[in-house]
Amino acid sequence: MKKFLITFIALMFILPVFAYEDCIITTDGKLTDIKIQYNDVIDVFPLITVMNEKNTLIVHPLKLGQTKFTVLKNNKDKYLFNVKVDKNGTFIDEVNGFEIFTIDCPPTSDIFDFELDAPPIIYDHDDYIDNLDEPPILRGEE
Repeated sequence: MKKFLITFIALMFILPVFAYEDCIITTDGKLTDIKIQYNDVIDVFPLITVMNEKNTLIVHPLKLGQTKFTVLKNNKDKYLFNVKVDKNGTFIDEVNGFEIFTIDCPPTSDIFDFELDAPPIIYDHDDYIDNLDEPPILRGEE
């Protein structure tokens, strides 16, 4: 039993571990009737919102592999999505009329490229307002 436990612990450090990226797919119409080719690779389910618009899906990868899934938009148009899950991420082919983005990674777009202001100065006491001849003591400068 001891030998098995040591082997198991050693394998845990050797085996690769992957963090799969969940994805969100959204559009302007109602999405229904989801069919997945290999449901052991991914799970696709609707995101329930307060307004119950049914226009957003979450794609949750379960293991490495490739699969496809289809959705019905507005109860008439069928759309096919090709999905590849590998150790670098989850990749879904773009489909016209749908927006696809990951929710497990920070965005890499330029719209989030901004500089933060300097943090505010925190004073140790409030009497600097009454005594302007003596500068206030800043934290860390004592």
